[in-house]
Amino acid sequence: MYTGVYSVTVSLLAVQFIFRYSALFRQPLWSQPRIDTLLDFPINYLVAFRSLEMSDLTCASPEQQDFLASRNLAISQFVDVIAALVTLFSTYPAIQLVRHKSLFQWSTKLLLLQNLIYAVLYQLSYSLEAILVLYKHFFKLGEICDYLQTEAHCAPYLEFNLAATSGMIYGQTGLMVERVIATFLPDYTGKKTIRVSCTILVLVFVCSSITGKLLTWDDPLDGALLACVMFPRASAARASIYFCVCVFVVLFNFAVSLSLRWYNTRMEYSTRFKLNARFQKREAIDSTGTICFLSLSLFILMLIYSLGICVLRHIRPYITMADFYFWVVWFYTVPFSAMLLPLLLIYRIRWTRVNRVRLLKNIKNVKQSQDDHIQQMRDMWG
Repeated sequence: MYTGVYSVTVSLLAVQFIFRYSALFRQPLWSQPRIDTLLDFPINYLVAFRSLEMSDLTCASPEQQDFLASRNLAISQFVDVIAALVTLFSTYPAIQLVRHKSLFQWSTKLLLLQNLIYAVLYQLSYSLEAILVLYKHFFKLGEICDYLQTEAHCAPYLEFNLAATSGMIYGQTGLMVERVIATFLPDYTGKKTIRVSCTILVLVFVCSSITGKLLTWDDPLDGALLACVMFPRASAARASIYFCVCVFVVLFNFAVSLSLRWYNTRMEYSTRFKLNARFQKREAIDSTGTICFLSLSLFILMLIYSLGICVLRHIRPYITMADFYFWVVWFYTVPFSAMLLPLLLIYRIRWTRVNRVRLLKNIKNVKQSQDDHIQQMRDMWG
């Protein structure tokens, strides 16, 4: 099932790539129409006027031309494409480890799978834009009126990109909610876990799907952008609010995960001689520790992005446009958040298994005398 979902996801994005970017290798849509007859003149004149207006709209400013021609932009886009490739190649082994080598409950596994799918969707959609920017950088530097894309054209792709980005962030919140329920709800087993996880899956999907629409719902979309991952000019203020909210949500996830880890560690020792209860607590500790690990990395990267963009916007009047463009591409750390998700999952699951084996070997190799065993029992009973 996991392999099928992953394959379908990649296939759908491949279809989107073919549909969208095949136009790059055809004749531009704004070319001058042919006037055949006198009766066709008014229609063709309007089409020609509109085409001229569109071509003026998509012409890049001198600053944008320098930005597209800069080596810094090319390097940053290459790095982002590499991050996307790392994500694609590491997601499948991460799924296999989550399925077969972890102590996670099925509810946690389903939510982790959803997070991985959102990471793949984001990386594919963003890498397509990075490839398009690189194509313009290497092959279209002389065609200054073919640099930009209209905001109306970019709106669906921006909304898709925001849905994938929000899905990763809201998915972390969904994992924390599931961990809270697993910690405090009695008899959290069987079908109850699946019902809880399916409810959270639907809520995360709905909230992430409407995020892009909420950010652009009344935008006139009458401008042009260098890439479709950029926000339209009229939605810039909402974009700042959105990323501030994202940082708050990620910080909340991290704080809750630390609190849960502390609580589960304490409760493990209160059930020392109840093997089933201790196993459940150990499972909760491992799951919560992994999610805490993921939340910390995501929080740090989102903090770098949001604070960096806010600082750049405030000091924009005091720096050159070249300096602004130089730093803005490196403060965009969302691709690295998506890349780290499968990598950190792989590392954390393998580390947990190695640590468990090491502890078992230590227990096996320890040789106690009768007096040492009696003293250990006394210490355990207090």
